[in-house]
Amino acid sequence: MSEIVQSVTKTQVPPEDARFVLDTGNAREGLLDITILGDPVSGRTSAKKVARDGDVIVSRLRPYLRQVTFIPPGTCDLLGIDKLYCSTEFFVLRAREEGRNIAGLVAWLLSEPIQDMLAAAATGGHHPRISADLLLSSPVEERYLGVETSEKIAAVLRRHIEGQRDLLVLLRH
Repeated sequence: MSEIVQSVTKTQVPPEDARFVLDTGNAREGLLDITILGDPVSGRTSAKKVARDGDVIVSRLRPYLRQVTFIPPGTCDLLGIDKLYCSTEFFVLRAREEGRNIAGLVAWLLSEPIQDMLAAAATGGHHPRISADLLLSSPVEERYLGVETSEKIAAVLRRHIEGQRDLLVLLRH
């Protein structure tokens, strides 16, 4: 996988008015939930990882919860933000090749063999975690890297975000 993606570790303290700060609970079995973010101006002071459109985010904490998602192109524009901030418990995976759609990695990460591997490799008692090296050293089957698969997954995830945004707009009026 390290030939396809790099793990981005850049952190930044979000501004107090950051509207979308993602916690591990916001990634759920491939979907990105933006409706459960709570108070958007709660005075966050800790550094967060910076994610952008086209990234895959994977929680390193309790892999059995399947907290994986892809941030489809156009998400930041759709939400009216410049960048997404997310918990440092996420691995932020970014395509090495500019413009490459890596949405298919979500299906790979959620596949049974990979989930079994992650569960077996998690270390720690109360809060088991996986390492970035485990993911980056794992071979990805070609079928998960195809353009058609990635485009279909990205389209579904974009519609999911659009639906949530539309519902938030309706609820606020």
